Amino acid sequence: MPSTLKIASALVLILAFCGGCASTSEAPPAADAEAKRFESASRVAIIYLYRADTPGSSATATIWVDDRIVGQTLPATYFRIAVRPGRNRIAAIASDQGRLEIDTREGSVYFVAMYVGGDVETPGNTIFRSVPPEVGNAEILRCCTMLETWRPSQWRAPL
Repeated sequence: MPSTLKIASALVLILAFCGGCASTSEAPPAADAEAKRFESASRVAIIYLYRADTPGSSATATIWVDDRIVGQTLPATYFRIAVRPGRNRIAAIASDQGRLEIDTREGSVYFVAMYVGGDVETPGNTIFRSVPPEVGNAEILRCCTMLETWRPSQWRAPL
């Protein structure tokens, strides 16, 4: 009987852990539509970080901006991130630890394309590159759905 109890306890623990491993949530359609107006904001800089890579890619990467967790990327998605103006560091926590630093100004909008190679079983490289606003606008409108950024109090599985 004790071994059955241990197995049941382990199963409950595994199910609870897996329930918390869901990827980053999609933003509501109204928030996605508003973000696709690509407007600036006062006192902050806005960074659009997007993945226009192939939807068949199953690789993910957890994104950090200025040492603040943003969320986990999926193909054909984007984040709209408000940052303090100045030198900002974007980092991916995947197999390769991809990084990009950009200088931002208050009231400006920036676009960063992100490519995550590989798949779930064999993750590859994460590559960031700054792109002109007209390129970023067009690619996001063509391919992408906005993801919600993770909030500091939101529970998620440990990395």
